[in-house]
Amino acid sequence: MKKVTCNVVLSVALLFSFQAYSSESTHLQIQRTDGSSIDYSIRRNSGDITKVLLLVIQGSDCNSVHNNSAISELELAWPGADLLLIEKYGITAALSYSANETRTDCPASYLHRDSLEQRAADILQLLKTVKAASNYQKVLMIGGSEGAVVANIVASQSKLINASASFNGGGRWFKDDVIHSIKNTTADTPERQAQIDGFSEMAAKITANPEMQVVISGHGSAWWRSTLQLDQLAILSKVKPPVLIIKADSDQAVSVQSTDQMINTLITQGQTNISYKKYPGLDHSFRSADGEEQLSKVVADINRWFVSQIRLDAQ
Repeated sequence: MKKVTCNVVLSVALLFSFQAYSSESTHLQIQRTDGSSIDYSIRRNSGDITKVLLLVIQGSDCNSVHNNSAISELELAWPGADLLLIEKYGITAALSYSANETRTDCPASYLHRDSLEQRAADILQLLKTVKAASNYQKVLMIGGSEGAVVANIVASQSKLINASASFNGGGRWFKDDVIHSIKNTTADTPERQAQIDGFSEMAAKITANPEMQVVISGHGSAWWRSTLQLDQLAILSKVKPPVLIIKADSDQAVSVQSTDQMINTLITQGQTNISYKKYPGLDHSFRSADGEEQLSKVVADINRWFVSQIRLDAQ
């Protein structure tokens, strides 16, 4: 069972490879209602007065967003924007990068409190604070993998987001994506079915027992309950601003079919603010079969879509 969840969470985290991120930023903090601090940074554009704030939301592992090498590419979704990066509960930029999902130095507060809802609440609080103290005309948002789901939650609850792009965030139910990953990374044997049954049993126990506290594959019970119970179809049905949903068509970490079904349902229901774009032959990390990374192409497409969706007032 542990092997199954380790493999799944690792595949979900593959979207972002973390290395040193060297751009200069202003590192700040604000307080949550429980007295803990949300660490974040705003990297100001060095040119003229910036009209756009770009929020980038990272994936699911225990690492600082400030050690995310993908940021330098993702920020090109709107060149010249001010860049907002927000840490997860209990994490600061001082946490060194580790590819080990069971790292022993992952903060206890992160393991206890991290969840989709907590991340969204932190972002919503920060956006209100930053927007109130600035003159940004537009706020754009990008999220990948787990960050895509968080971005969708934020877009469903905030009137401050003008447009968002989320990629490889999976379909309606996380459990379906986990089972999809098991089936696509394990031979069709009785052992594979045992892994699926074991995961399903674990998921049922965690969701049925709110007081149950475990750490599995680098995530605590709050995270597992959050991801397993979230209905992403219901979340997206509440999103009002334009949203671009992106899916790599050879993704083994989350189900392409489940994503297709979710988007088709939304469109059938008459939701016109959703654009859906798929990339044939690319995996969860936007790599082709020969290992070539295509993230820059995806980001260029996001930029073109953002440009088509928003208009800036002249100054």
